[in-house]
Amino acid sequence: MFRDQETVLVRTGALTDADDPVFGLLEGLLGPGRGEGMRALRTILDEDLARAVAAGTDPEGPTGYAQDPALGAPDLVAEAAGTLGLSPDAAALYLQLLALPDPTDRNCARWTGWKPARMKKARAELAATGLVVEAKRARAGRTLFLPCGWLDLKSPALPVEIWKQGLYPVPGHTRAVPLLPLPELFRRAWDRVRAGDAPAYEELTTRATRKGRRW
Repeated sequence: MFRDQETVLVRTGALTDADDPVFGLLEGLLGPGRGEGMRALRTILDEDLARAVAAGTDPEGPTGYAQDPALGAPDLVAEAAGTLGLSPDAAALYLQLLALPDPTDRNCARWTGWKPARMKKARAELAATGLVVEAKRARAGRTLFLPCGWLDLKSPALPVEIWKQGLYPVPGHTRAVPLLPLPELFRRAWDRVRAGDAPAYEELTTRATRKGRRW
């Protein structure tokens, strides 16, 4: 401790895993505004990050972009298509919009390898449903969005739907990065939809005001 500055020193080798109770103690000591270092350490110790780093290292696995659910999770694409009554292409695009922090039009075209006509057809089919909304938003790089609140973050962060905060950290000052293998991320997002937690705008309930008296 130096004057009014207090520092907590941690022996990282004594921590067991991301669920070590010491993290809760340190969060209480540091407060929410000074725990960035501990949150980073907790992320490093988490099994999700280890799986994410190991994903794609199998030489016999599929080759291509993990952001393409048709490649990494074809069974999930088929399930979503059947459940929602969509074509496989529209279902794959929906899963990208549902789970990924940066599903810009350019990124989705690069990840899937689709030609413009194929992408346009999938986008038009998805836009005709109530699963997404079509709009123009600054720095989004796309016109299809989940129907929910919007975090209009400043650069270098990328604006993103509020619903996705339940899938991975959205720090606000840097770009969001999922901390688990993308096939698992697609499944986690889809499981939320199947469980009734689909993206939706919150309904604002207001109380009607009483009419003023007439004199």
